[in-house]
Amino acid sequence: MFSAKEISDYVEANKDECLRCFQEIIRTPSVTGDEEAVSYVFEKWMTDNGLKVTRHEMEPHHPNLLAEWFGSQPGKRFVFNGHMDVFPPDPNDPGTYGPWSGEIVDGWLYGRGSTDMKGGDVGVLMATILLKRMGFDPKGSVLLSWMCDEENGGRLGVQYMLKEGLLNGDFGICPEPTDTNLVYQHGGILRGTVTYHGVPQHTGIPYEFGENALQKAMRAIDALNKINDRLSKIHVEGLPPPCFTVSVLNAGEVANVHPSKAVFWYDRRLVPGENHEDALAEIVGILDDLKAKDPSYVYELEVTSKRPLLEIPEDEPYLKTLVECFREIMGRDPIVRKSPGGSDASWIQKTTGMPIPLFSAAEGWSQMGKADEKIELKPWFEMIKVYMLVLVRTLS
Repeated sequence: MFSAKEISDYVEANKDECLRCFQEIIRTPSVTGDEEAVSYVFEKWMTDNGLKVTRHEMEPHHPNLLAEWFGSQPGKRFVFNGHMDVFPPDPNDPGTYGPWSGEIVDGWLYGRGSTDMKGGDVGVLMATILLKRMGFDPKGSVLLSWMCDEENGGRLGVQYMLKEGLLNGDFGICPEPTDTNLVYQHGGILRGTVTYHGVPQHTGIPYEFGENALQKAMRAIDALNKINDRLSKIHVEGLPPPCFTVSVLNAGEVANVHPSKAVFWYDRRLVPGENHEDALAEIVGILDDLKAKDPSYVYELEVTSKRPLLEIPEDEPYLKTLVECFREIMGRDPIVRKSPGGSDASWIQKTTGMPIPLFSAAEGWSQMGKADEKIELKPWFEMIKVYMLVLVRTLS
């Protein structure tokens, strides 16, 4: 069984290769819905290192990748799961080096997805490749799984793969950004759209049909935002309160015509103790009250995402193994905490029951979505070592 020092020395000797992989993947754009190009980069690195890759698509050109490394003896299955898609760059601010630069400056690597979550993806990918090259023989197998569509809720990605029964395992890691913290629970997400309609009319005369679509939407948004008055009083240790947000509003075509259609997106964040059914019922209840007062407030509501909560028990023995491996590499214990974010791991945990916490070096909230998104390389290399030691301890 390989020691922490042997693993550390091997990673130190192969840092340049790790960076080449990281830069190549960063330099391949993969905005949500357009992950195909980067999927071939992932595939190349896996096949070049002796792993057989299979591609799975619910719809054409929306790939999910699997590659499994089998040991010589049967045993448990370890699942690494990450997503290939990233937020679109800000068209008004490309950042200091551009969104796809992969530039390394003062010990940081820059580029869209370096934090969320190509940094974690490449970390677990290189951990698997290097440990395989060292000659480790896992008792069981290691499944590398790369998803599309995560930022949209995972309908084409993790949800499809789970329905196909392709992500089962005994334990795993989702390397979403956690700033080297070990996240064993996180909140859930309820997201979707509300649509109102009205009669178009020139704005040159007073509107003759009550309220136009945009006015209805604005009144509904104002009523829905009052949900936060109640949510702000909910307290869960280690987490901010749940919240409701309207983040997008689209209405109208030209300035001199009353809009006939208005659509807004809502985003409701849940904490442990809440459920999607009650959260949705509260939203529907408010919209129905508006319609009861004014029958013209007929609306269409769509739910686009009901991402589960990640709820790994705090006393799960596997978490102790992760803490011990981190301590051996880092010389300290990780912070073990909850998070307000969401991830594909929650779908996997809910569907399969396996413990799959979030664990990576990327900083998360301080970097995600920023024009100058970046990751510090020193802890990133250290986490590669942690991942390798975790595989050795769980599959020996």
